[in-house]
Amino acid sequence: MMFLPDGSDLWRLDSIIDQLRQGAVGIIPTDTYPALVCDVNAPPSSLETLYAAKDMSARKPLSILCRGFQDVNSYTLGFPAPSVAGQEDYFRLARRVLPGPYTFILAASKQLPKQLTDFDTGKAKPRKTVGIRMPDSDICQAILAGLDRPLLCSSAYTEIQDTFDLPEAALLADSYAGCGIAFIVDAGHQVALGSTIIDMTLAEPSLIRQGKGDSSLFVSKAMD
Repeated sequence: MMFLPDGSDLWRLDSIIDQLRQGAVGIIPTDTYPALVCDVNAPPSSLETLYAAKDMSARKPLSILCRGFQDVNSYTLGFPAPSVAGQEDYFRLARRVLPGPYTFILAASKQLPKQLTDFDTGKAKPRKTVGIRMPDSDICQAILAGLDRPLLCSSAYTEIQDTFDLPEAALLADSYAGCGIAFIVDAGHQVALGSTIIDMTLAEPSLIRQGKGDSSLFVSKAMD
């Protein structure tokens, strides 16, 4: 377990980055809940570990933790452009709020990593959509920058979890003991909600889950 309460000694993340390159699965802080993560290029065994640790069906898609909009552009078709005069420019809005506590569901591009195909069957079945995150977290962004590519992720939960308090690292360690988790990066006590999830693939943006991010920037404008 690594303790980085204020992000002032990010050089200590080098060992974490090396483990991720070697296919390790770990837990890192974000600007919402901690995330179970592995390298976007990780082997199938790493994804098996992540899914098993989460006790989650392999048919449930993982999201992508992005370094910046270059990753969004690589793995998705981007934010929908205005189609009529006066329509909101959602890409411009996204640039205002990211990095931030949002998960945007976007149309997937042909560059989507093979690890995000139908992992459960092993068939290269293309996904039409993908969730992307760009957390406002110095530690998370330092890991992404050091790795120099995105991470696959799913939220890390515990059986006992207060809605507004993130689980302590020790509780996470107990919850995921024996699950093959290689490391936990502890950022100290934090208070947070889940990310706000917005589906941008429909005719109008749709709020899937209200979380920490302000959804009115996207949803109310689309509904006016």
